[in-house]
Amino acid sequence: MITEALVVSEPGAPFRYQQVELHETLRPDEVAVRIKATGICHTDLNFSKEKSMPELFPAVLGHEGAGIVERIGSAVTKVSPGDHVIVCYSCCGECKYCLRKESSYCDLWFQYNFGVGRLDGSKTFASVKDGKRITSHFFGQSSFARDILVSENGLVRADKHIPWEKLAALGCGVMTGAGAMLNVINPTHDMTVAVVGVGAVGLSAVMALKLLEYPPKKIIAVDVVPSRLETARSFGATHGVNSKVRPDLMAVLMAITHGRGVDGAIDTTGRPEIVQSLIHSAARKGKVVTVGVGELSAQVSHNIFEMVNAGCSYVGCNQGDCYPQEFLPELLTAWQLGKFPYDRLIKTYPAKEVEKAAKDVLSGKTVKAVLLWD
Repeated sequence: MITEALVVSEPGAPFRYQQVELHETLRPDEVAVRIKATGICHTDLNFSKEKSMPELFPAVLGHEGAGIVERIGSAVTKVSPGDHVIVCYSCCGECKYCLRKESSYCDLWFQYNFGVGRLDGSKTFASVKDGKRITSHFFGQSSFARDILVSENGLVRADKHIPWEKLAALGCGVMTGAGAMLNVINPTHDMTVAVVGVGAVGLSAVMALKLLEYPPKKIIAVDVVPSRLETARSFGATHGVNSKVRPDLMAVLMAITHGRGVDGAIDTTGRPEIVQSLIHSAARKGKVVTVGVGELSAQVSHNIFEMVNAGCSYVGCNQGDCYPQEFLPELLTAWQLGKFPYDRLIKTYPAKEVEKAAKDVLSGKTVKAVLLWD
């Protein structure tokens, strides 16, 4: 069938709204979804410029989709035609991590989500002009398209009355931030926590603390955009640090904590120097959590003596260490109760205005851009 998609022809090229061919034959575990809205994540923008993966291009990216189930494969049992769904990452559903509901660490995570097509390498999109294959299944979905095929393991059913843009925004960034805070930092009232980079992921991490009966006594937000720091304060942050004005992050954090250090810190920037500063300013038994990825080759070094004596932990966190099929309904319930107002972050754009939306995200003008396909 012929559908529309946002195609990146080569690293650094713009997103082009164009017709593509979707090879729509379903495999037994696959579902055909008509996409209604797609969130824009920094990962999409970063990978659109990624020169180290030339085999990725041309590509349809996008990994925060929401839409309607149109058809299902012969072995699909979790969704039915007509269901409204959030599209997340994909997984095998059978390995020990999937069975433990730790599916973001699936044995086949990379192949399902960062390959250049399905698990076997086949691609479902092609050029209508010359038939050249176009990468599909980015994060298991490639939802920068009006129609996609996705494994049923990458779907979360949702109530039909919820607007599409609110469903799409949950698929990665919001889920990652909230999950990193609640599932990995797991804060208590006597802790001090810090979030560096309060875009969609960081603000979701701060906002998630509203779900706790007794939130941490100090909640520190760090960013370079004043409006985002103000938003973080409205969500409960007790301190807002503009790192352009106060660039010595370690000194600032140690001053705020009176030399004790930060118990739990989340970095969304992916910048090694930021992570290093958070490790150095960690409290005894402190935990530093990385959720953001910048340069794919970026590395962070640790001082062994410091790590041993402080009992500091530096850990990676993929997709908020959450099980989307349970965690996302919980976030939606919290939103409906007024406890998790992530909808305040969202601004919608027609899908054809993807370049404007991306520009607004990168400039800090928009926190969470969501593309609408209708």
